[in-house]
Amino acid sequence: MIGEMALAIEMGADAIDIGIGIGMAAEVAHGSCTDVPPVHK
Repeated sequence: MIGEMALAIEMGADAIDIGIGIGMAAEVAHGSCTDVPPVHK
């Protein structure tokens, strides 16, 4: 995750884009993200 954020900064992403990325990663880790298809078990 840290590497992805470092790459985003290097590519010129602004704070809003980085915040959205961190928020989506937190939602995926929590299992409440509706933007990503569910994992089939």
